[in-house]
Amino acid sequence: MSFREKFNWIIIVATTLTLGALGYWYVRQMGAGSLTDSAGPVIVAYIGWVVLMTIGAIVIAARDPKDAEAPGDERDRIVNMKAALPTMHFYGFALTGLILLVFVFDFSKWDALYAIVAIQLAATLIEAAARIRFYQMAV
Repeated sequence: MSFREKFNWIIIVATTLTLGALGYWYVRQMGAGSLTDSAGPVIVAYIGWVVLMTIGAIVIAARDPKDAEAPGDERDRIVNMKAALPTMHFYGFALTGLILLVFVFDFSKWDALYAIVAIQLAATLIEAAARIRFYQMAV
């Protein structure tokens, strides 16, 4: 398995943990009826996400430094292009749905913030999973 494929697995694990933790916090706050009117939890979640991915990248790079330093080739470019397509479709549909929720159902700005973060993290999961699939298909 190449460094890039391993790193996409790291992205999936880190993003799933971050999305799960932020989602759990949001549902608990909504259940208690006391959603915080701040972006603090989102900022903490993003910092944790970056830290998890950085630690994962350092670990897999330390295990095989030559593979980690290898430049991307034509195959990597093709995999990235193909993996971006479902992600762009997801972004388009999800953000259109969010716009409808904001204007039609009077979603609050804080609910919209958490929805945007969830959309971004879900799109990251989709793209990383698509990249892994294309690497395994030997595109």
